[in-house]
Amino acid sequence: MNQASAPKPGLLNTLTLWALLVTFDTSVQLLLKTAGNRLSEPEVSLGWISSALASPVVWIAIVCYIATFGLWMLILHRSSLSLAFPATALTYVGVIFGSRWLLSEQIDALQYFGVALIVCGVAMLREEGR
Repeated sequence: MNQASAPKPGLLNTLTLWALLVTFDTSVQLLLKTAGNRLSEPEVSLGWISSALASPVVWIAIVCYIATFGLWMLILHRSSLSLAFPATALTYVGVIFGSRWLLSEQIDALQYFGVALIVCGVAMLREEGR
């Protein structure tokens, strides 16, 4: 079956891909922050890189990066880049909330306002015919 006659993927399936993408991409950032907090002061040296690569948290982050890549490729196959790429901003939302809840970082009102703007902006994106 060629692409012209292939059935359109379901909206629920596409939303599931997006939810997984944002979850894995957010996880990468939170895991790398956690690993970075546990490492010594960063320096350009093989010793420091070896120390980072010895961290199981870094390897979990790498696995999440690989999953993110696969999900992104699936999404790009189904969506136009001009609509899909701006929607990746939802990862910023996940990182803000994850930073607050998992890393106990302080988030101020202006940051929450920024999150609201991002969500509104992404909500305005849509594929034609949907």
